[in-house]
Amino acid sequence: MQDIIGLVIFYLREVWLRRWIVLLIAAVICVIGWAAVFMLPDQYRATARFYVDTQTLLKPLLRGLTVQTNMDNQVNLMVRTLLSRPNIKKIAEMADLDFDLDETNPEALDSLVDRLRKEIEIKGSQRENVYSIEYQSSDPASAKRVVQAVLDVLKEGSLGETREESIKAQKFIDQQIREYEQRLVQGENRLKEFKRKYAGMMPSSEGDYFQRLEAAKSQYESAKLELEEMKNKLDSLQKQLKGEEPGFGMGGNNRAVGLASSYDARIDNLETQLDNLLLKYTAQHPDVVAAREQLAMLKSKRASEIAALKQKNAGSDTPLEGNRVYQQLKIQVSELEADVSAKQVRVDSYKEKVDELSKLVNTIPEIEAELIALNRDYQVTKRKYEDLLSRRESAQISRKASQSTDDVQFKEIDPPHVPAEPSGPNRPLLSSAIFVLALGLSAGFTIFIAMLGPTFTNKKILADVTGLPVLGSVTYLVSEGEQRVYRTQTVMYMGLWAALVASFVLVLVIQMNILSS
Repeated sequence: MQDIIGLVIFYLREVWLRRWIVLLIAAVICVIGWAAVFMLPDQYRATARFYVDTQTLLKPLLRGLTVQTNMDNQVNLMVRTLLSRPNIKKIAEMADLDFDLDETNPEALDSLVDRLRKEIEIKGSQRENVYSIEYQSSDPASAKRVVQAVLDVLKEGSLGETREESIKAQKFIDQQIREYEQRLVQGENRLKEFKRKYAGMMPSSEGDYFQRLEAAKSQYESAKLELEEMKNKLDSLQKQLKGEEPGFGMGGNNRAVGLASSYDARIDNLETQLDNLLLKYTAQHPDVVAAREQLAMLKSKRASEIAALKQKNAGSDTPLEGNRVYQQLKIQVSELEADVSAKQVRVDSYKEKVDELSKLVNTIPEIEAELIALNRDYQVTKRKYEDLLSRRESAQISRKASQSTDDVQFKEIDPPHVPAEPSGPNRPLLSSAIFVLALGLSAGFTIFIAMLGPTFTNKKILADVTGLPVLGSVTYLVSEGEQRVYRTQTVMYMGLWAALVASFVLVLVIQMNILSS
């Protein structure tokens, strides 16, 4: 600590020994600096405040019908990009700034852009959407024009960007709709061609291939079981029929006991079945063809039987009286034979269907899988297409809404204004800084000289610097005349410093009066 104090005292003594140099340097710096401050041109600050309204009256009414964008983010982006190079150039042109904006002089243009970008200040609160624009210039009219130009560019940019984005979005959606429409038509054509190529193998309301195969097998087994039951019943009736006599006794008159055939009931039943089949199937259906063949066979047998009965009755005057039980059994057997024949045709049809499906066990699943993939792609394309149509409608409504009212409205709170008094420069502050700087530079220069050629004022400093022992010192006695000269110089030195300080105070007073006036 003692060393530090000693070092400070040493440098203070060095400054005092060279006090006239300190005074001269400080005075020169102050005079030059204060003169430069007086010559600085006055600066005028133009300001404007505006409010960005992003809540239009149509927004709550069109919620869900139009494309809702985050207008707050859009406003923040516009404010941040306001001071871009194209906008700065436009602001300079609108404000009639005296700069060369010719593209052939890029240096002047770059200088203008950099200067305006630094001097234009945009401040604001994103929460309240209130912003202020400030610009300072030596020409108050120019400062006001620049602020007004910034406001105009901001308004034009917001309106133009919103509508330009709407047009671009509309064009993009239209292009996507055309592309998806082509893909939709291509998908429909692929489906048509696929169904045409594999007609008869497509899944139906009965289900997919395996469901249809299981259903066909179930129908086949059920029909076979019913056929076996009918055959067993037919065998039982035929056995009963063999135990009955076709006729008994003698008739009481000479007319025939009737020409009814045992095939009549079966024919009527088969005709009814044929009518029902024709309601379900075409004339070429296997069941219809089989029923018609069976009907033709029964009609032929009936004709033969009636002819035989007529011939028999014609050669006998005492015909047998018919056995009614026999006739009923005969009719039941005939009907059951017809049912067995029809059921056999149905069983054969089901078996043929099962065989056909079994042969396609490796083909139809692949066809169905490919059909599912085609349908899936088609449905995805269709949903995208319908979604794009809905979005285009929303975009059209949004564009019409933006044409009728702006999404972002700029409302001026304070129009561009320039105070009558200059806002700068702050001459008292600059003059004070120059005075302090002059003191520091003069003292620093003196200390620098002292470090180059120090003066030894005591034995300890001499020993520390030379590294040699100091044996003693000789005291210098100052005469009275020298003391008077020293005192006179000291008074003069203090007076000069007092004059410099008084000059500083006078400069401050003058500058404060100019600023207040």
